[in-house]
Amino acid sequence: MKVGLFVSHGSPTILIEENKWKDLLKSIGNEIMEKYRPETVIIASPHFISWTGIHYIEVSERLECIQDYYGFPDEAYKYCYDAINDVELANEIVKESDGRIKEDDKWGLDHGAWIPLFYMFPKDKPKVVTISITENSPNSHYEIGKIIMKATEKLGRRAIFIATGSPTHRLDLFYFKITPKPTKFDTILIDLIKNEKFMEILNVKELYPKEYKEAMPEGDLNTLHMLLGYVNPKKAQVLGYEVPWPGVSMLSASFYG
Repeated sequence: MKVGLFVSHGSPTILIEENKWKDLLKSIGNEIMEKYRPETVIIASPHFISWTGIHYIEVSERLECIQDYYGFPDEAYKYCYDAINDVELANEIVKESDGRIKEDDKWGLDHGAWIPLFYMFPKDKPKVVTISITENSPNSHYEIGKIIMKATEKLGRRAIFIATGSPTHRLDLFYFKITPKPTKFDTILIDLIKNEKFMEILNVKELYPKEYKEAMPEGDLNTLHMLLGYVNPKKAQVLGYEVPWPGVSMLSASFYG
């Protein structure tokens, strides 16, 4: 079965706050390990982005933790997570991409990737492959997801895909401490997932332009679009949702192909 997860990583303050989201991530991770025992986790974070139109995939043997956040309490910098790369899979993805994905060895695991991994797989760490998003279209990211799946199947890898990001990512509201509340866009996206309208998710920016603009989804939801291409889902389930901070929503959903 093809499996993908969309999980919000949230503010780095999640590391030092009491927050039920950490318990949800731990629960999801435990279930994934029990049901699927993945050898490899392929993860796409909105903080790993290429502005050249080319996707980059890391090929270093070890993916080092990057604390790419600034101005937070000192305690938030005591946490980190690194992982062993599945270099064979990364290289196979590059081969299958016909030049759309290139090798890179200058990145690692930014907080959009390592924070969820820190809570989901704290001990029995699977190997990890990380790939960048770009400013290309949702359909382009969908096609990249298909390429990743083709390479995964070719090698017979037992893998899952994790896409991270926040459906609402209004940092202006965060800094001005506006009262946390759901946005219309969050409601729309959740309904589309629950009703398994996957092609509408792919085209959500055009279908709901006003609500999309008001929410400013993190990374233009391109990590989710890549996930949809990887899984080609037939089923989906919302696992959790909350708005713990002003302007930043947290959503988790599973997708099955």
